[in-house]
Amino acid sequence: MGTSSFSFEKIRNGVVLAELGGYGDGPYCAKHGAGAALVMLGTYIVDAGDSVPYPAHFVFKPGRSNYARYLQEHIGIARASGTQVGISVISVNISDTLEFLKVVQEAGADYASLCVHSTMKMFLRVGLGSALCRRENWENLRKWAKEILKAAQIPVIFKIGIHDTPDTIEAVDVIADAGIPIVHINVGNTGPGSKGLAMLERLRSKCPFLIGGGGVKDIEGARRVLKAGADAVAIGTAAMKDPDFCGRIQNLLTV
Repeated sequence: MGTSSFSFEKIRNGVVLAELGGYGDGPYCAKHGAGAALVMLGTYIVDAGDSVPYPAHFVFKPGRSNYARYLQEHIGIARASGTQVGISVISVNISDTLEFLKVVQEAGADYASLCVHSTMKMFLRVGLGSALCRRENWENLRKWAKEILKAAQIPVIFKIGIHDTPDTIEAVDVIADAGIPIVHINVGNTGPGSKGLAMLERLRSKCPFLIGGGGVKDIEGARRVLKAGADAVAIGTAAMKDPDFCGRIQNLLTV
């Protein structure tokens, strides 16, 4: 679907509870993301292996029968907090990712996300995860973006990290040119005068919708992220420490 088919007004200038692998299931997101504009469940891994080095309850074998009921249940639980819901996934095989995202849509999610931020060796050694942002892997990045967009009927997010590779900034151009409407970037530090804020300013016109985050601890930090050019602010660690944090910041941003 084209970017123009979607409206992002429900999350614009709002708070996004970032995916928290090992924690971010439905009940956790309902509690720690209550009042946010969007909560992201996952990141989930789809893999046929038996020894994935990741929390077991966030790893599924390929095949919709292994996760369809789970997704429907946890999306419903997360949505009960009154927020929109997204699901983040990563896998070695694109076919497994596409099947998972189809089920995500059927289960009622509002957004789907590919994790292009993982530094797990099982992904890096095949040029995936954060390695997709390396220049030598940009053709594969385009391929993944195009294939996911063909399968998606809901807005697609690609999550990246500013420190993953020196090519990350340019990789945003590749992602946006491929048609991905939303880029979520963790810039690490969003303190006053930080390099992270400078990076957000560089990225502000590169994609249709930019979610920025990295160490946001208070309303001033959230406002810095938005002022630097992000369309929404992502929160992770602070929400883990204080379940009311996302809702409180969301309320302050709408005053």
